[in-house]
Amino acid sequence: MSCRELRVIHATECAAAGTLSVIVSLAHELYLAGARQTIVYSTRPETPPDFEGLFPPGVEFVAVPADRGLHLEFARKFSSALARAVRERKPDVVHLHSSKAGFLGRMVCALYRRPCRVLYSPHGLSFLDPDKHALNAVFRSLEWLAAGLGAVPVGCGRGEAELLARLSGREVMLLENPVDEFFFGLPRSPATGPTVMTLGRLSRQKAPETFAAVARSVRQRAPEARFIWVGDGDAGYRAVLEEAGCEVTGWCDRAAVARHLAGAHLYLQTSRWEGLPISVIQALAAGVPCVVNDCIGNRDAVENGVDGFVVAPDALAGRVLQLLGDARLRERFGAAARVEAARRFGRSAFRAQVRQIYGITELAPSRGSLEAHVVSA
Repeated sequence: MSCRELRVIHATECAAAGTLSVIVSLAHELYLAGARQTIVYSTRPETPPDFEGLFPPGVEFVAVPADRGLHLEFARKFSSALARAVRERKPDVVHLHSSKAGFLGRMVCALYRRPCRVLYSPHGLSFLDPDKHALNAVFRSLEWLAAGLGAVPVGCGRGEAELLARLSGREVMLLENPVDEFFFGLPRSPATGPTVMTLGRLSRQKAPETFAAVARSVRQRAPEARFIWVGDGDAGYRAVLEEAGCEVTGWCDRAAVARHLAGAHLYLQTSRWEGLPISVIQALAAGVPCVVNDCIGNRDAVENGVDGFVVAPDALAGRVLQLLGDARLRERFGAAARVEAARRFGRSAFRAQVRQIYGITELAPSRGSLEAHVVSA
């Protein structure tokens, strides 16, 4: 038997938001392990302009034009770029991130028959919209079809992992999203007036209209309450929020997000569905009690009655009012949130899961962390 350097290809059509955050965290962990990495990606409007600068030294990049709306042409270009990367770099692991890259990548790897391990992380399954029954059936069928191609499913949260296990009939691995250590040390300094915030893209998934409805309801009893949406996206949703008196900040850098978290009395997440929302676990790490809609992802992050409330949409406003009016409960939830976030979403927990999934076994003193060894005959 012989040992050699670990070679990894990450592939995604979603180089933005939570998916990008996880890929960057993975890349840094694997860099410390001595791995050679390639990123096959396509950008979105919210992709950071310094995208490549987020990654550690030595990472190679293969950009695929977005071709938004030209689905078949994009599928051809993305599949071709990934196939070429696999052929030229001969990876030990291909890690596919998000549903579209997951489907195309599993097809490519099955056709190319490269003897490598293929991992698939949906980062939020595409068939979970509770109001899109026909479309959900199509997406679920595609996931079921691709599940037979041999990739190892990797859930970003417990709920997603359970769904993947039922869908694929395969053993599923868990790689919970990590939190930047920066948020654990964030000092709390709540604003003078009651302040409720959220963070995310203005999109159907995040249900901004529900956030606006909660703001209206809460202000009937607490007219001084501020509701802040940190993020940007669909102009129609921005108008809905602003008509309800909510503040919309646009996209913010990490320092600005930290200021909003530090000043918030609580964090409100109204999503229709999630994978494992990084924004929520950032709030937990910062000690901000959370009120979240009871859906997959949200309920995997927040423990009801321990570090926040997990409730149906029509109960969100009541729980927001309860927390705004009870400083002791906010303090208790916030303290519990920091402890649980550190245990589940801190760097050490993420590192242990990465080691298991990638088969990393030895220390590498040259980079201060892990050394990746791939055993081959």
